[in-house]
Amino acid sequence: MEKLAVVAVSVLVASCFSTGPVQAPDATVQSGPPVASERSQTDNVTDEILTFHSHARQVLVTASVWKHEAKSAISVPKEILKRYPNATEVYAVPPVARGLSANDFHIYDNGTEQKINYLEEFDLSWRDVNWQWIFYPHIRGTWGNFLAGAIGRPAAMYVIGYTPPPSQSDECHTIRVVAGDNDVVLNRTRYCNTDEGDTATGEGRKLTAQMENFAESGKRGSIKVSSQPFVFWSSRVLSLMRDKPGGTSSASASDAANNTYVAVVHDSRAPATVQIAAEYELETKRWDYPCQRDHPAIYVFGVVYDANGEVAARFGDTYSCLERGYYQINTAMESHSGRGTITIPSRFNTQVELHPGDYDLHVVVSDGHKFGQVRMPMRVEPIDSQALTIGDIALNGILRDASSLLPDAALVSPAPLVPAPLVSKHAQFIPVPDAQLQKKSSLPLYFEIYEPLLADRSAEVYFRMKITDLKDGSLVMNAGPTSAAQWVTPGNVVIPIALKVDTDKLHRGSYKMEVQASDSAGGATAWRMAKFEIQ
Repeated sequence: MEKLAVVAVSVLVASCFSTGPVQAPDATVQSGPPVASERSQTDNVTDEILTFHSHARQVLVTASVWKHEAKSAISVPKEILKRYPNATEVYAVPPVARGLSANDFHIYDNGTEQKINYLEEFDLSWRDVNWQWIFYPHIRGTWGNFLAGAIGRPAAMYVIGYTPPPSQSDECHTIRVVAGDNDVVLNRTRYCNTDEGDTATGEGRKLTAQMENFAESGKRGSIKVSSQPFVFWSSRVLSLMRDKPGGTSSASASDAANNTYVAVVHDSRAPATVQIAAEYELETKRWDYPCQRDHPAIYVFGVVYDANGEVAARFGDTYSCLERGYYQINTAMESHSGRGTITIPSRFNTQVELHPGDYDLHVVVSDGHKFGQVRMPMRVEPIDSQALTIGDIALNGILRDASSLLPDAALVSPAPLVPAPLVSKHAQFIPVPDAQLQKKSSLPLYFEIYEPLLADRSAEVYFRMKITDLKDGSLVMNAGPTSAAQWVTPGNVVIPIALKVDTDKLHRGSYKMEVQASDSAGGATAWRMAKFEIQ
């Protein structure tokens, strides 16, 4: 007899998430550079899809635009003033400049004007940003921290795209945007043609060598580090489409059809994409801004060894107070007079490409003085591209509105986002290494089904889920079969699925989640398993 009734499985639904499937761009994913168009977003025409990925020469930049008028404190809402009395002085802003088209902008790359081939507007109102994760993408990975409180000012934010002139390796370009007499603030004023494979993690070779030696030593160190790898046989390509098929102009920036990450399955001979989630605990949680003379920074270095002890992959990145501080300080209430504190990131997510086999993963974190390390075994299984397959199950992650991905891409282009975003419908799932849940909380999870029959004909795909109590082996949830139709993108063989499973009735203890996929042709996968705990 089952210990509990069947635990409800709910599709991820929130005020910022759509309940319908993501609309697929009506075109094949391109492998070459994007098609440039001189038409603006508001033109009522059907444009080519602009495909942004590692081989595309496309630069995106985010511009916040205000009218060149006197600042007004009256625009600060009363509820904001009640909570932050000094908001009148700190956050008085001129009116925002909404409704601009591509013809209103001029963008310059190294002083030469470029043709705008993409424009999208995001209108932001006053926002009381409390208790949420904030992410800072970089070309080698994405950093994140938990922001306790901040104020978001109203803004008309435009994502502008153009095809840049050719550049040499390691060459940097300056960006300037003019929008008539309006005041323009850019998310960045330059980009560099940097080698994405560069694994430098510190300011100088000395610290890099120290972190490599520490990884080889196997020592745990004084910084507590946790990490978890997740294997997926798919990659992500950001497709930019200004107008819906049929010539209907898009007027909403939240329409996922305008900027969607298309999941592309790997060939069976290609390496798998291994996403690596890392968390760490530091004694110091914040830096003073402006940055101190020693320019504090956080360094992450990782190395993957194969079964023979040879290095199969390296990764690493640096989050510097000096380089990243200005970007973060502008989101914090303490930014009055240009001084304040910066919350130090507590997580880092990245990815490596690995062929099937057994590996040993080492992740090292340092603040420049102290070190910490975690190491774990991992296995990459081969994929049969002609058979129904299910990938790893990522348990317990951070969920956010996928519309944030376009501004994220604008921070790192022309490089792609790292790691490749895991997007299911209108939600992005960000894996975390800790599979421990608090009592009476739901369990977020993400997995991918690979169905080759979807490439050229329709097929019904289903999945089943069950949870087993590891203490006594009893089955506490047995759900399904559930149709995966709402997650299917027509013509795409990858079905990315994000769910929230209701586990609030489960007692404290250890459990295992199992997922199996099947189809209408009689195919079925083996059960995939991942463990979690309820505290």
